Amino acid sequence: MMVFAFDRDWTVDVNPHPQREAVPLAWVRHLAHETDHEVWAIGNQDLKDEAEIPGIETLAGRYYEEGIGRLGKKDDWDRYEYWPERRDRLRMLTEEFPDATAYIAVDDLDLSDVEGWQHYYAWDFVPAVERNDIAIDPPS
Repeated sequence: MMVFAFDRDWTVDVNPHPQREAVPLAWVRHLAHETDHEVWAIGNQDLKDEAEIPGIETLAGRYYEEGIGRLGKKDDWDRYEYWPERRDRLRMLTEEFPDATAYIAVDDLDLSDVEGWQHYYAWDFVPAVERNDIAIDPPS
């Protein structure tokens, strides 16, 4: 089982980079619902609904001793008082799934410095999958 952490904006084709290739939402949904891999939304949380995958609230609920309460109250814009940094989200996922065979982050932000994670920009991830460098057998 691999753990995939996807950003949304400038990464998935629901909001692609204006000049670069994006990961098809169908691939994210396939990974989440047709495989045994863990697939999480780590950036814009709209991806949770679009791909029907868990996100930061679910991760906080599982990770923190006080659960989602660790995030505090929501403000008038529906934002929590505390929101873990993106690199911390990846570390949390590593701890939640210590037996994963690989950890893959797909994001337009460079996350290559996070220990144990392979980072791909969307425009690198798609060709890597098509070359079978990442064996996930996406839908056609």
